[in-house]
Amino acid sequence: MKRIKALILIFVGTLGVSSAFAQSSRPPFSFHLNYSVAQPLGSLSDYASKTSFRGWNAGFQYALNDRLSLGAKVGFSDFYERFPRAVYPGKGEDVSAVQTHTLQTIPILATVHYNFAGPDAKVIPYGGIGIGTANMNYEKFWGEFVERENKWAFQVSPEIGINVPFGKYSPLMLNANVQYNYAPYKVQEITNFNSVQANIGLKFHIQ
Repeated sequence: MKRIKALILIFVGTLGVSSAFAQSSRPPFSFHLNYSVAQPLGSLSDYASKTSFRGWNAGFQYALNDRLSLGAKVGFSDFYERFPRAVYPGKGEDVSAVQTHTLQTIPILATVHYNFAGPDAKVIPYGGIGIGTANMNYEKFWGEFVERENKWAFQVSPEIGINVPFGKYSPLMLNANVQYNYAPYKVQEITNFNSVQANIGLKFHIQ
């Protein structure tokens, strides 16, 4: 009889702990939506040196526990620069033209994130990495004429960032991070795709 009572007490206590954990922890599914600013590097900067303010990314994650989560995300960046009229050497004759360089990228990445603080922290720093593919749309305009190439390339994007909850265990958080993007992408004067990207937006957990 005493063993039965002890087992019942242990069972009730376990339920109480599980209930308290469930009430204090956030739901495992989360979504984020961020505004992005990207700075081209390397040969991409030679092609279009201006900072891109036309970007965004969005994604979801599933938390395996309070520290580790898996997910996926998609984004967009538009690199653009217009050059004044100049004379360019051509095949057989020189060409006088106003050049416009553009490159639009749409990455689709699988992600892994690791939190460096518990869910009750006021600021939750994290590190992560995204691995997948990106659609690269290259367009170089010579006045009205355009050289165009569209293809897919492998991309890897490590990142560091913070989540700032709007209250203890709040399902809504401010998300800010910096990521480095690399793709072995080659076209014309671009030998590799390299950029540093800053993102800021909201992350929210749902049942």
